[in-house]
Amino acid sequence: SLRAMASPPLEEHVFLVESFELIQQFAKQFQDKLCGVDMCVEREHGCQHSCISTPGSFYCECNPGYRLNVDGKTCSPIDACADGRHGCQHHCVSLRGSYSCRCRPGYYLSHNKRSCTMIDYCSFGNHSCQHECVSIPNGHYCRCRSGFTLQPDSKSCRATDLCNGVDHGCEFKCVSTEGSYHCVCPEGQQLQADGKTCSKCGAGHVDLVMVIDGSKSVRPQNFELVKQFVTRVVDLLEVSPQGTRVGLVQYSSRVRTEFPL
Repeated sequence: SLRAMASPPLEEHVFLVESFELIQQFAKQFQDKLCGVDMCVEREHGCQHSCISTPGSFYCECNPGYRLNVDGKTCSPIDACADGRHGCQHHCVSLRGSYSCRCRPGYYLSHNKRSCTMIDYCSFGNHSCQHECVSIPNGHYCRCRSGFTLQPDSKSCRATDLCNGVDHGCEFKCVSTEGSYHCVCPEGQQLQADGKTCSKCGAGHVDLVMVIDGSKSVRPQNFELVKQFVTRVVDLLEVSPQGTRVGLVQYSSRVRTEFPL
């Protein structure tokens, strides 16, 4: 310890001390006088933020978010956004000795103060959308359900297939066109003046004989369906001696003509 504290020539200083007890006493007195002094209090340290005392000396220290300059006394703010460890999802904004996270327009900062959540503009109302409101960053837009087209007002919807979107009343079949629809009739029939019903067959007169199965294997319920089919066919025809003539034959264990042409 004495060698470390003494100035050259070391040997002369050591030999001047008569015993180890004197060396120990000298070291203790040296430490008491030197280490017992708070150098930050006893002298003008010049530290901008904090002064830290050490045995026989002191050093300056900066507050969190600052770094010590080369003069060992003044402090400069650290750009916390520059090191890339801030964890901000969108933007990092440097503050004096610190930083804060900010979100792009259309988002708000979450509770963790780092991640961003998109603002749900549709949660404030449907914004007059006829069908659906869809939120997007910094706004919203209206969307129509399947089978509908968004109108030029960007809010209302029109059925793409009007036959499925309106009560068309077509007797046979409805055909959709751009922004409209029309009724059609089966081959051999004409559309009536009301634009919905179809005329009965008035041309191509034929002699029609229908043969139906009346055996027990058909069962009563199915036989009723057969009769309904026959009735619907006859209703579509202009039956007369000069027009279409209809006959019916039923068979089971024997064949029977129900009525002739």
